[in-house]
Amino acid sequence: MAHIPKLFGIVISFLVISSSCDKVSSSDTIEDEAPKILYDSNEKYFYVKAVRDVHLAKSLWVNMDYIEKIDFGRKWPPAYDQMLMPTLRYLESLELSFNFTFYGYLTNFVTFDIDGRICMKKITYYNEQCNSFVAPLGMKLSFRKDESFIKYIDTGKSLIVQWGNVDLYPPFYLEEQNVTLQVTLYENGTIEIVYKQILTSLFVLFYEGDFRTAVSIGTRDSKGYIGKDENIYGVIALQERMNNDFDIKNGTVIVMTPLPTCNWFTSCELCTLSKIYFKCVWCPQLNRCTNYGMDRNYNAWLSSGCVNNYISSSYAEKC
Repeated sequence: MAHIPKLFGIVISFLVISSSCDKVSSSDTIEDEAPKILYDSNEKYFYVKAVRDVHLAKSLWVNMDYIEKIDFGRKWPPAYDQMLMPTLRYLESLELSFNFTFYGYLTNFVTFDIDGRICMKKITYYNEQCNSFVAPLGMKLSFRKDESFIKYIDTGKSLIVQWGNVDLYPPFYLEEQNVTLQVTLYENGTIEIVYKQILTSLFVLFYEGDFRTAVSIGTRDSKGYIGKDENIYGVIALQERMNNDFDIKNGTVIVMTPLPTCNWFTSCELCTLSKIYFKCVWCPQLNRCTNYGMDRNYNAWLSSGCVNNYISSSYAEKC
């Protein structure tokens, strides 16, 4: 990737989907506020830019209620017990019509998690762990049977998912938040999050009571199981970045643009001569490029002997 795209350059490509999707009307409840850059940072695996821009948020929002009549989206209300607690954590696994690039790997199966995450794999069992995900608001959410929903559309070039009219479980349930948000996964790996409605700012909710550990906002991937434990890497925890300047509330848009990773490079020469954030090395036994095994193939890195036999940039002539 020759350079880091800027948000408003990306927005042009985002609006391509508008030709087939109606947008939210001006009557929707996002209060007018002057556009403001909230966060702008290289997070190693993604370049993250967050803005509060009412008009941008409205232009990116897809009105799924209107299009649903022509098989635009679907929704699954979760199962409940007598205390209105969801009895299943995951709703549906979906095979994408395109390959989504996530941490340098192509992903074609996702699972929608009612707790505000899109899992980057097919979930087989209801209690199966989800350690590789995109989380616009990853926490225990409360669904109202008649009003709350999760909907999606696969456009062939992107996946658009909406959580609508959901609340937060204790300790936040005393005040309804009526959260409505949208996540779009683009074929090139870009992630776009639009927060249409949150009645209280997330910074106020989570920081006044020091509940930051109760929520995940961002992404992470998994190196797989090492023994009985699944090991994660590449954590981007935007909830830890929130402050008075970077707050998430109505009209907030977050764009995460993927940055090059070592596993993009398919030859020893390209790998060892790469000029990216990571220190890429070539493993002859696996015939692949890696950041010292810090990716999904970590177990193969260990078992193949790559940990003691690799080619770094200092010995590129050995390629």
